[in-house]
Amino acid sequence: MGIPRFIKLPDYKRFNYTPRYWDPEKEERENRTRMIKHEMGIDMPSDPLRTTIKRGSFRQARQNAKVKAGRSSNIRLLIILAVLFLIAYLIFFR
Repeated sequence: MGIPRFIKLPDYKRFNYTPRYWDPEKEERENRTRMIKHEMGIDMPSDPLRTTIKRGSFRQARQNAKVKAGRSSNIRLLIILAVLFLIAYLIFFR
């Protein structure tokens, strides 16, 4: 007979992943054709819409986002100022 536990301790979580289907021959065949195309200079990406990540691309994207945000905030500020001047004109000169 053991000591009764009043506090339940968490169980260890296990990760057991088994792939549904994996064909090593197909993967090796695709790697060989990719290498042959690379050596011949026929570099065609498997997905034409996929973009490559290059060094500095995240920094450049962040800078572009800042520029776009700055432009939109400047335009918003000009619109707000124009509306305020219009309201002030209607209040004081009518």
